[in-house]
Order: sequence, then structure tokens, then C-alpha cells
Amino acid sequence: MKDSKMKAGTVQLEGNKLLHHLDKVESWKNGEIINPIYVAFSPSSLCNHKCTFCVYHYKKFEPIFFPLDRYRQLIEEFSTLGVRSLFFAGDGDPLLNKHCVEMIELTREHGIDVAMNTNGYLMKDGDHARLARDLDWIRFSVNGGDRSTYASIHQTSEKDFDKVIVNIEKLVSAKKEIGSEIVIGVQCVLLNENKDSIAALAYKLKDIGVDYLAVKPFLKHPKTEWTCELENKSKVLSELTKLHKLNDGNFSFHLREANFGNFAERGYKRCLSGRFMIEIDARGDVYSCGPYIGDSNHNYGNILKTPFSEVWQSDACREKIQAIQDNLDVSKCMPNCRPNSVNETLWQLKNPPKHINFI
Repeated sequence: MKDSKMKAGTVQLEGNKLLHHLDKVESWKNGEIINPIYVAFSPSSLCNHKCTFCVYHYKKFEPIFFPLDRYRQLIEEFSTLGVRSLFFAGDGDPLLNKHCVEMIELTREHGIDVAMNTNGYLMKDGDHARLARDLDWIRFSVNGGDRSTYASIHQTSEKDFDKVIVNIEKLVSAKKEIGSEIVIGVQCVLLNENKDSIAALAYKLKDIGVDYLAVKPFLKHPKTEWTCELENKSKVLSELTKLHKLNDGNFSFHLREANFGNFAERGYKRCLSGRFMIEIDARGDVYSCGPYIGDSNHNYGNILKTPFSEVWQSDACREKIQAIQDNLDVSKCMPNCRPNSVNETLWQLKNPPKHINFI
């Protein structure tokens, strides 16, 4: 079994976990420059699927891959700086970088929690056991419950659906064989094109032994043209809630219902998460978050040839983070962005209500 810091408990897909990092929060509140808790990392800027809804259609998908030699140095830096988690995801599929699995191993060896989001097509024999050993969790992007629906949305061959399902099965088998604690999940974006196939997908995944299926809404990036308004939304959601009957001690169906409503005005006025969570793309550019990859106003610097700590502690980085806090109109950011819940919590700490002792 892998040496994991995971503790027994339920999988949390909403909100944030800042209460488990009060040391960092207190240092930040005192005005100190803290090192990130969480890094989203893109080993590849290329993807082998062209999903119709992809948030990154505003940028070019290019064959750029983060170099292994630099990653070896980077993970040493992160370990020294106390970075606590790396999420392999980003603007391309991580597995397109031929060194991805080795990078994950290096991350685990340095005591940093590691997870991955992938379409799962490129897993090779031999990868499944290594990933089951080293990953805390993995999330497969599967956006159709049958071959034709999947191929239409992922813009690929129907055979890809079969191969991804086989790879999920092999990972589940590897998990059982080595006694791993990896959480194996699948995420599906709810669209008009796949709404009638999700039930079949849920039953299939439960039968395979996947830990959960999460269904989330399509969220439009301001720079992308493709859009989707779910037809008969109330009826569709009502039908999907019936899949909660599948939930037991081994499988959970998560309909992320809070995300399907009319998004309320944000409860915060500034993006304060910049010191807690960052994004690094395959070019080595460090960004405030994923939806702003390619935006120079959100680029803190490049770490391919410069140590991360030099970029992170530089005046230029400090000024960028401050400029984002001062000038970014958060009402124009994507709804329910990854830092959203973190910002809600940090805003309350910076702007406490009256009578805080009446808890």
C-alpha cells in the first residue's frame, strides 16, 4: 500500500478545506508571504480529445510538454517550500506527456499529495499499478454513457469509449490487488447531448467498482463561443436525482445540484486566493488560476529557468497578486471557479461580521 497521508472519511466535492490549514491561513492573515498549499500543474498543453464544451477552446492546443529534468528540480523546491498537493490537470491531458507517470512517482516520493484529471485513453499496461500506488485520487472525464454519445462529445472514435472503460476497470483491479486507498472518480458535464445516457453510465461505473460519478453543469468561459442551455432542466435534474438510490458504502452518485441553480452574486469583492493556490502550465508559466492561462495580467512569471521561490518572492509576483486583488472584477469570472469557495472563506476572515464571539 502506498505511503499516503489520506485519512478515512467521505469524499468532499464542494466547498474548501482551509480549516485543515489554519497555520497557513493565520500567516496570510498576518501579512506574511506564504507558499502555496495547492498547485494545479499542466504537464502537457496538448489534448488528444477535442470535447465540444472544453473551457480551453479559446487557446491553441500545442505540443508543448514540461521537461522531466526541470520537474525533478521543481518537486525538490516544492518539498522544501512545504507545498502540500499537486493536481495534474490543466489545459491539456497530462498523459500526453510521456513522463507524466514518472512525475507522479517523484511527487509521491517527496511526500506531496498528488492527484490527476484525465480522459484516461492513454493509460498503458503497467501504468495502472503505478498510478494506484501513488495517486491519492484520480478523476476521469467521461461525458457520455455509450459509445456514440461519447464519441460525439469528445470528438473522437467510438472505440475510445471502450478503451477508457477498460482502463478504468484495470485501475480498479490494480487498486484492489495492491490494497491502495486511491479514490477513483468519474466526472461528466451535463449536456443536452448526453442527458439520456448518464443513468447507463452510473450503473456501468458502479458495476466496475468506481468510487463515485459526479455530474456537473456546463460553465461557459467568457472567451469561448460554444454554449449550452440545458433543455427541460428541472425534469432532467429530477430524473437524475433518482440515481442517488445507487449510493451505498462503495459507490456515490453526486449531482452537484448547487451548481445548477441561478448563480448568486459572489459574497466577496476581491480574489484573495492568489497565495494559496496557483496554476503552472507546460511552458512553465505560473498563473493565478486555470481560466486565466494565457492572460499576462495573471502571469506571475516563468519557472523553467528560474527557481520557483525566486518567482514567488519577487516584487513582480507580489505586484501582480496585489493588482489582481485590487482590479479584478470577480463578477465577470466563471461561476463556481475553483478558488470561489476559498475566496468566500478568506473574505469573511478579512471582513468579519459584528459580534464574532457569538459563534
